[in-house]
Amino acid sequence: MRTPTIEPSILIAAQKVAIDSVLRAAATATTRGRPRNARTARRKDVGDFVTAIDLACERMLKKELAAGFPEAGFLGEETASRALERDFVWVVDPIDGTSNFANRLPQWSVAVALVHRGSPVVAAMWCEPEGALYTAIRGFGALRNGTPLPKATPRWDDGSIVGCQWHRGQQQMQFLAALQRDGARIRTFGCTVVQLVDVACGRLDGNVQQQGRVWDIAAPGLLLEEVGGLLTDWRGKPVFPLKTLTQGHLPTIGAMPKVHSKIVARMRSQRVVVPSR
Repeated sequence: MRTPTIEPSILIAAQKVAIDSVLRAAATATTRGRPRNARTARRKDVGDFVTAIDLACERMLKKELAAGFPEAGFLGEETASRALERDFVWVVDPIDGTSNFANRLPQWSVAVALVHRGSPVVAAMWCEPEGALYTAIRGFGALRNGTPLPKATPRWDDGSIVGCQWHRGQQQMQFLAALQRDGARIRTFGCTVVQLVDVACGRLDGNVQQQGRVWDIAAPGLLLEEVGGLLTDWRGKPVFPLKTLTQGHLPTIGAMPKVHSKIVARMRSQRVVVPSR
């Protein structure tokens, strides 16, 4: 559905800004060299790390996005936010999958979304290891390296593969048993953006997470919706529009409609407890 309150020219111009900024940040991340291991990263919280390259990329993104579309506020994972009360806000994850990046594991991403009144309307993501640029404008479809993404045709049976992530140290893992009850296999790649992009492309049949912040889901959530998919909470309620951009972790289910309904039903039938944090 198109967004009637926003002129298409505004979205197209904002997308160009987002793409240029994401490509520069991705080039910075790859040309400056990967850290040798996770010990080079600074601990922010339990199991949560940041590297000097995360910070450099976010500062670059913050500067370039503000210069290209100054009407928008800014929310990033690593630096101070600005003007979150505005209708438009840039939401940025300079490197999603920092632990992967710091350990030279292949799955990581640079993600930028322009959010309008709680809903992402523009998205640009650089995803590794494939080295591909994914973009979307609400109501205008989703692209991979400039080519439209076809609608995914997932399955829900013993051949299904579902991406999952959970809170570090979490012991409440009933949801994994619920998902596997119909034979689905579980994968965790350590990068929310990549996993949701994989759902949009049909490489994963769904993605279920206990955790994830706004900057993890805004850009790939729009991409998924633009190919006909759904991003909801564990009860099946749409995530967007967000009530606030500063809320904590969001438990989500991302999938195409037929598989999404199967996942929600299976979680309900197994009485899976919805995470509260």
